[in-house]
Amino acid sequence: MADDDRKLDRRKLLVDGARALGLVATAGAIGTVAAAGTREDTVWQLDPDKCIQCGNCATACVLTPSAVKCVHDVTLCGYCDLCFGYFAEQRPGDEETAENVRCPTDAILRNFVEDPYYEYLIDEPKCIGCAICVEGCGQYGNGSLILQVRHDRCKNCNECAIAAQCPAQAYVRVPRSQPYLLRSARLQEQEELEDELGGGAPQEPRRPAQPGAQPTDGVGAGQPGVPESGPLEIPADAPPPTGAPPPSNLPVDDLSGGGLQSPPGASSAPPAAAPAGDADNLSTLLGVDSL
Repeated sequence: MADDDRKLDRRKLLVDGARALGLVATAGAIGTVAAAGTREDTVWQLDPDKCIQCGNCATACVLTPSAVKCVHDVTLCGYCDLCFGYFAEQRPGDEETAENVRCPTDAILRNFVEDPYYEYLIDEPKCIGCAICVEGCGQYGNGSLILQVRHDRCKNCNECAIAAQCPAQAYVRVPRSQPYLLRSARLQEQEELEDELGGGAPQEPRRPAQPGAQPTDGVGAGQPGVPESGPLEIPADAPPPTGAPPPSNLPVDDLSGGGLQSPPGASSAPPAAAPAGDADNLSTLLGVDSL
């Protein structure tokens, strides 16, 4: 009788163990499917407020050159005459020559708007994501130059090589429908929240005057007015500021990533509105200096 009881206990233990293993395997499969779904719906992005300009973005990416590029969030730009995102701190002069500029690949173009304002455009094919200009703009300017993962070239690896080496843990996964993190969008959200609270929250410093810049309504990742692909540069036919209008033939970035082109003629028509979309929407759109 005792032997029979031991056999039954052993059989029950085996059955219970098999059931437990089955439950664990099922849970693991569900978790894997859920994780895969999360990866499909999100993409990697660099949080500019956490970035410490360590230089890893230029070298750690699986792509050469890196999928991380400097972009210009022009809503925050002061259009400085002496921009330290463009000029080196130690330089023999203020001329636009190699010994005076900060970018090692000459990927920033400086164009005169009106005295004393200049606009700064990013020539993305030359940019390597080294963050040298971002560091200068953050230390001496408004922080309008930032690094972002460009989703017209990023492979969206399951384990991002740059994220693994980022000492500031600045890489996060964001919704594919809103693939970029712009400081201007965060400031706008904060201002809207302060308006809802009736001005009770502390006020951020006001943004500097921006000659020729578009209104900030709707500016933000994945919102109308900001393409999901293409350099984020000031439009060539933005409303002119008070005083002498800027030249109508300023070069603008080719939003397909092919470099800089000049717009045909001096058109006064406003740029086409950029539809909201996901990170795979690579339509060529003229608009704000956008990702």
